[in-house]
Amino acid sequence: MAKSGLLGPYPLTEETLQTHIEQADDWSSASVFALGPVKNQHFHLQRVGHADGDLAEVLRPYIGQYPAFRFKFYRSTRSAYDKECELYHAFKPQDNVVHPEKPKNTKFTCPVPSCTCGT
Repeated sequence: MAKSGLLGPYPLTEETLQTHIEQADDWSSASVFALGPVKNQHFHLQRVGHADGDLAEVLRPYIGQYPAFRFKFYRSTRSAYDKECELYHAFKPQDNVVHPEKPKNTKFTCPVPSCTCGT
C-alpha cells in the first residue's frame, strides 16, 4: 500500500487541532491534509486537500464528518499543491469527486505525468 508521507493520523477534534496545528513549532501557511477513518490500525484516506492559510480553520468544518486526519506543512504553495495532486492520484480518495484545483493566482499544473485533467 502507498504511504502518504503525512504526519498522523490524529483524531479530528478541536483539542487535537490546537495541539498539533495551532501550537506547532513548524507552522506554515501552505499545508496538505488527508481525512478518513482508522481501521485495524491503518488510516484509510477518503479525502485529500490543501490549505493556503490557517489549516485548523480549513479542518474545523470536517469535525464530526471524519474521525481522523493526517497533515504536513510545506514551505511553498507549489510544494503543497504538488503533494495534494500526488496523493489524489495515488489513493483516488472516494470523497474527492474532481482533481484538486490549482491555488488561486497561480499557473501551476499537476506534477503527475499521466494526469489528463488539464490543471
